[in-house]
Amino acid sequence: MSKPLTVTGNKRKWIVMAIITLIAAGIISFFASSHPDGLERVAADHGFLDEAKKPSWTAWISGYELPGIAIPILKVGLAGIIGVALLFLVLYGLTSKLTRREEEDHVGENDHHPS
Repeated sequence: MSKPLTVTGNKRKWIVMAIITLIAAGIISFFASSHPDGLERVAADHGFLDEAKKPSWTAWISGYELPGIAIPILKVGLAGIIGVALLFLVLYGLTSKLTRREEEDHVGENDHHPS
């Protein structure tokens, strides 16, 4: 028989932090500086900034905006939310794999059975 799904205090904390992070990525990212950062400045100085504006396999969301959306706060906010979600998935995948490996290494260490 399986136990019902419960949210512990620790899980609740992580859920709240995830919601706050998604809200921050979706709203606050719109107010980020529109001035070029260091990489954009170098690209402009060396004449290949237009190449950086095209989507590629290394820059899926160029310019931190989703193309095809007319509302500025929405296209920047959704780009931020997608970025946070992708980062979460990558980090979750890595940490869960490492945690599983660590748990497998310690299987049976605390089994103290009287003989």
